[in-house]
Amino acid sequence: MSELMKVSENTTPAPPAPPQPEWPSRTQAVAPWWHTALIAAIIIGVSVLSGMHAKAIGTGGGHIRRYVITIVWEWALALLTLWGLRLRRTPLRQIYGARRGGLRQFALDLAIAIAFWILAMVALGAIAFLLRILHLMPAQKVVAAIVPQNLAQVIVWLLLCITAGIVEEFVFRGYLLQQFSSLRIIGGARFNLCIGGIASSLLFGAAHGYEGIGGMIVITAYGAMFCILAIYRGSLRAGMIAHAWHDSITGIIVAVAKHARLL
Repeated sequence: MSELMKVSENTTPAPPAPPQPEWPSRTQAVAPWWHTALIAAIIIGVSVLSGMHAKAIGTGGGHIRRYVITIVWEWALALLTLWGLRLRRTPLRQIYGARRGGLRQFALDLAIAIAFWILAMVALGAIAFLLRILHLMPAQKVVAAIVPQNLAQVIVWLLLCITAGIVEEFVFRGYLLQQFSSLRIIGGARFNLCIGGIASSLLFGAAHGYEGIGGMIVITAYGAMFCILAIYRGSLRAGMIAHAWHDSITGIIVAVAKHARLL
């Protein structure tokens, strides 16, 4: 009898895993549309002001102060986005996507993020080259002017890059991608998803007004690539890793090149 009970215990099926939410959600808006309009207006307004500020006084000097202000702005945007989600009672799990636990799954997302970054750099390099031919992409003096120049600045820069990776993926590929994908436009769910990707990527590019027209075009294309990555993985984690890695390594490489008088 005891042997039968042991067999019965060993053959008891494991409880089913909780169902994963549809990602990205294309059935209903994740926040009120007036809130989305407010978010878009604030993003564009801050971008315009930063662009005017960069033209008026340049981007050099006060690196740590600039980094800290940007970190505060990023987290304020995240809190504003979270407020809109709470108004519709949209769970964060729906915005973040599938949560794959374990070191193996994290390593997989890390490998995918690195592969994505390499391929994206090739594509963005080609776009930037074409824009330079069309005289729409001047030398990246803006990036060279804001990169860290000493150890203290590097530390705060890395904190800024991690913040940007988390917050911007949460806002643009989480909230805005799903919000715009919920628009009921003739053409079916896939068409609506494309609309969501295009709209969120355009706002992502528009958020970087201080980099000029050419830089905004490149960043819009990069945002579209991040949308594809997020949809492919069904979550934001790989994009957050790739985003933080890109900003970190780009700043350090440009800083080294500037120090070596290559820029």
